[in-house]
Amino acid sequence: MEGGSLGWSLDTVTDSLVNHLSKGGEARKGLPGCTYRRAPGEMWLSRFEMGKNVIVINNGHRGFVYAGKKKSRKLWYISRLLCKGPVLHNFPGLQTGALLKRMIELSMAMEEHLK
Repeated sequence: MEGGSLGWSLDTVTDSLVNHLSKGGEARKGLPGCTYRRAPGEMWLSRFEMGKNVIVINNGHRGFVYAGKKKSRKLWYISRLLCKGPVLHNFPGLQTGALLKRMIELSMAMEEHLK
């Protein structure tokens, strides 16, 4: 990348994911989409809406606002939020330490592909 540019963009993709159901009526599996909901003053950072297979990020949260001041920090922040929902969903019942380990593994893999 030239000029120190990260060369990334974040698009909201929900339309094509919401209405696609498998034959059993369950939401399709795969990588979730991502969208934003502005909720300043609320404590939640992100939510994984399983039925829609979408991660909703609270772009009004003070952590998001702070991270948004620097592109690299914002990318790091969003990548962590994108890891949280699928890990919690795909590994139900795991103890906290095991969940954190899975999240770290996914975060590291994501970072490798963002380089």
